[in-house]
Amino acid sequence: MPIRRNTLTALFFLAGLLAAVIYLCTGALSQSQGFLPVDKPAHSTARTKADIIAQLSDREDAPLVLRKAPPPLGDGLGLKAVAYMDLGGQTDRFIEDTEPAIQELLDRDRTFIELYGGIQRAAGRRVVEDVDPQYTVVKLSDGLLTFASLENEQMDMTNRAQELLEFVQRVKKEYRTPVLYVQAPSKLDVSTLPAGMTDYADAEADQFLELVEAGGLDTLDLRTVFREAAREDPKAALELFFRTDHHWTPAGAFLGYQTLCDKLEKDYRFKINEEYTDPDSFDKFLFQDVFLGSQGRRVGTLYAGVDDFEVWSPKFSTSFTYTVPIVGIEREGPFVVSLLFPERLADTGYYDTNPYTIYSGDDYLLSRAVNEKNPNGKRVLILRDSFGCALTPFLALNCQEVMAIDPRNFNGNQDTMMDYIDWLEPDLIIVMNAPSSLKVEKLFPYLPTARTNAKAEKATEEAEGKR
Repeated sequence: MPIRRNTLTALFFLAGLLAAVIYLCTGALSQSQGFLPVDKPAHSTARTKADIIAQLSDREDAPLVLRKAPPPLGDGLGLKAVAYMDLGGQTDRFIEDTEPAIQELLDRDRTFIELYGGIQRAAGRRVVEDVDPQYTVVKLSDGLLTFASLENEQMDMTNRAQELLEFVQRVKKEYRTPVLYVQAPSKLDVSTLPAGMTDYADAEADQFLELVEAGGLDTLDLRTVFREAAREDPKAALELFFRTDHHWTPAGAFLGYQTLCDKLEKDYRFKINEEYTDPDSFDKFLFQDVFLGSQGRRVGTLYAGVDDFEVWSPKFSTSFTYTVPIVGIEREGPFVVSLLFPERLADTGYYDTNPYTIYSGDDYLLSRAVNEKNPNGKRVLILRDSFGCALTPFLALNCQEVMAIDPRNFNGNQDTMMDYIDWLEPDLIIVMNAPSSLKVEKLFPYLPTARTNAKAEKATEEAEGKR
């Protein structure tokens, strides 16, 4: 009986798939003495928090104060009250009962991600599509990964620019506080997409900058210095971004910080200590194979590999108090144990933690870094996306205080934001976002049109849900 062409094709496909799985499995086994090493980086299992902090600190007895308390129930700034309830151990029992099932589900999903990514790598694919199109992963010309939507369309930035200009005008009118817009870079400033693919984020950023500059807003485009770095030394420029994550590395954030300091010194009368902007003034501690970033988690370690992670520690003396009021965090001591969270390198899993948050801790609603050694410096408020996490600790070295707000967690409208500005009394407000962030409505809840659009979208969704 003759075999149909479709049946034969299917048999060849299944044979190829089986061969790829066997290849991947044996490769993983030979390298790690176990299947799919995705649970914990091998280096960190022997480390403790105390070991890491002692290694990175200026001295072994460097103070680390870490207190967690319930957030305040009301401070007049529109924050939601948080109630803590003791349910007689019910919560603990619930976690004990459900955690094994959740972990089993996660492990199964991670295994699928690893196998799927490994097969894509074996097939030589540079585009790995995701169920959610905005998380489709693309391998750039130099091996860096990036997100790219295959159905992407350029967004008109006119409304967004007008929103920001109106906000700036109100700030200047009510508080006479200057505002600086900083355009963070992206991987496409140091690498290129595969032939035939287009990303509009840079074009959108170009239009946005042109419009706000025409409206009188001062700007700093960090993309320029990153592009120059790529032209001068293409290979070195790749080290400015993580291979598996969308963020810049500490080295990239430091380059952005240096460029920003030049601007602040020239145009805003900041006193910048040259020692603090010299990379040679910092010890760099390299932790190998510890980070699987946002893009890597979509395709797995077999496709993406894993990133090393550097922790920068000043060689000079530092002293900070770092607080996150809404979650009751307060840390005191040298730069590396107050503004950074190096203990997060201990006992971490690729899919369970995010080492990028070692810098600043997380995307908190509000964080405050007070420089105890610079009581006469400037006070800066930064409204930023997650790129600011790695930059703000460095900036704090040259300020009296750096306050950072992530608008995605912001609880209110423009009036509430103005209350925050009135309370914090900054000498300068910096708004900083990556190019892709400009179209994210949640990053601009304090801008009138963005808030109106968000409410209209929510109302439409609710109306459609009732049909």
